[in-house]
Amino acid sequence: MGDLQQDFAKLKQKIAQPSFQQNHGLSNEVGYYIFDYDAKDELIVRENVANIAVSSTVATIGADVKVFDLFDIMMGIVDRFGYREGFENIEREDGMAEVVTQMNNILDMDSERNLVVEYVRQAVENDKSTIIFLTGVGKIFPLLRSHKILNTMNQVIDKFPVVMFYPGYYDGVRLKMFGQLEDDNYYRAFGLRMEWNNSEN
Repeated sequence: MGDLQQDFAKLKQKIAQPSFQQNHGLSNEVGYYIFDYDAKDELIVRENVANIAVSSTVATIGADVKVFDLFDIMMGIVDRFGYREGFENIEREDGMAEVVTQMNNILDMDSERNLVVEYVRQAVENDKSTIIFLTGVGKIFPLLRSHKILNTMNQVIDKFPVVMFYPGYYDGVRLKMFGQLEDDNYYRAFGLRMEWNNSEN
């Protein structure tokens, strides 16, 4: 996958470009990107994402970077409804498959305006220039699937670029969680590290 620190340096350069922030040069595609990485590098990725979010502001690059941890969003909604204990009981009595089904039902994940997407939308709806970073993808698996979040989100959020940090492998079509588990096909995101690695070959 190439050198992780070098790719984060390239990411910093890319998000500072006005064309990136304004979704230009994408053949009319919405600006959704996947930054894939080896799951063993999770802590390194978290540190780099946090550093970018702190240092990248309107004053420095012309846009704010807002980080949304999908696990925190999911559990925040569960706690708001008072369902945490119920999910623990479901897992004990009916197994993880039932937890997955019930979680997706509660969050209305088959809807474009599901509760996860709505949370992010409301957080940025009054912003003028924002870059959205999505993290926590590994922590929500298998309760929520990243391709479903991206598919629904890009129907609702098309004003700002979105970068999903994916602990696995993305080849421009296939998503493989942790590099091994098939997530699903996704065709609408641009693979950042794949693009950079190919440009070096």
